[in-house]
Amino acid sequence: MPKETRIYDLTLTTDTSIYANGDLLADTQSLSGVFKQNDGAGIIRSVIVCDTDDQTLYTFAVYFLSGTGSLGTENSAPSATDAVCQTVLARVDFATTDGLDLGGSKVYSKTGLSIPVKAITGTTNLGVAAVVTTGTPTHTASGIKLRIGIEID
Repeated sequence: MPKETRIYDLTLTTDTSIYANGDLLADTQSLSGVFKQNDGAGIIRSVIVCDTDDQTLYTFAVYFLSGTGSLGTENSAPSATDAVCQTVLARVDFATTDGLDLGGSKVYSKTGLSIPVKAITGTTNLGVAAVVTTGTPTHTASGIKLRIGIEID
């Protein structure tokens, strides 16, 4: 049976105060129903990030996890335990050159990816978190939208 690519949307919940370099932008959140079966697997092919708050372009990383553990407190330096770090499956880095100002929003894009991922244990969900690398954005509680292309069996 051929593989199928699906597009999943996730609105990250974020803190509404100004961030600093290295701050946890969005703690671990669960993208529900990604895989067809519990403990399923797939391959991330693309990640699009839409900043509807239209902040100045900045650099950040999106993390994909096979667990739900916390990376720390949003708007503070990450402080994940060893056990949580061991659930990290991948990190996708976004540079300012990956973003484009489309008027009312900034859109960042990474395509042509081939990142194997697996579900949060016992579920069909995928964990997602984000960290500011450099920059000082201020977001609304729901101003960052992810669109993830995942190839699944």
